[in-house]
Amino acid sequence: MEIPIKNRRIMDIDHPEVNVLQAEFRALPDVLYQSLRESILNGSLPPGSELRQELIAKQFGVSRVPVREALSRLQAEGLIILRPRRGFAVTSLDLAEIIEVFELRMVLEQHALETATRLRTESDVLAVEALLTAMESLDPQAEGYLPAWLDVNREFHNRLIASARRQRLSTLTINLRDTIEPYVRIESYFTGQVDDAAAEHRALFAAFKDRDATRAGEISRDHCLGSMNRLVDSIRRHGLSPVMMTPKKSRRAR
Repeated sequence: MEIPIKNRRIMDIDHPEVNVLQAEFRALPDVLYQSLRESILNGSLPPGSELRQELIAKQFGVSRVPVREALSRLQAEGLIILRPRRGFAVTSLDLAEIIEVFELRMVLEQHALETATRLRTESDVLAVEALLTAMESLDPQAEGYLPAWLDVNREFHNRLIASARRQRLSTLTINLRDTIEPYVRIESYFTGQVDDAAAEHRALFAAFKDRDATRAGEISRDHCLGSMNRLVDSIRRHGLSPVMMTPKKSRRAR
């Protein structure tokens, strides 16, 4: 006997229009997750920013259910934290924690690039080279150059790491990169210095292409160390508070 529609859940109904609604409903948390994640990584939601569920739900025109699911995923990745009685906030790190993350990155990224270089395919080489070329083709004088460069830079490194074909290794390594990405970006906005990275990227790609695993691992580790040193130096020289990465009130921004 056919079950009356009024007594059936929408997820149990097999109808083209309803199927579209089901897909959209299931996609909502992912859309929210991707949007919030990108805002955190590109610095639009800086470290320490409060994430109020009711405001996010209102902004996206959804209920709190998909918002909670999206926030749970971000929390699992370490990009946000849940503070007792105060709700969610973007994860903020002090200077010692920033250094610790970089130290972990150096170990993991060296291993990841060694593995990736040994296992890489010609398809991997072409994909990585395309990203490198895209990065090098950006016009430094163009409006929006720096955020565009930083976006491609992130893709470049993630694609190298993905060539290792080690899911746990890739997840751990990319999560650590994402944890520190907002700080790296804000440091870049302060200094505008990305020139040094160009030569390092080209050398890293050459080792990757030549299957020189030891060299690729060493360059990756040194590249990480250089990023850490520049960031720590900026925090100290410009009087930045690493928790919020904004100029301290006691000093004017230069």
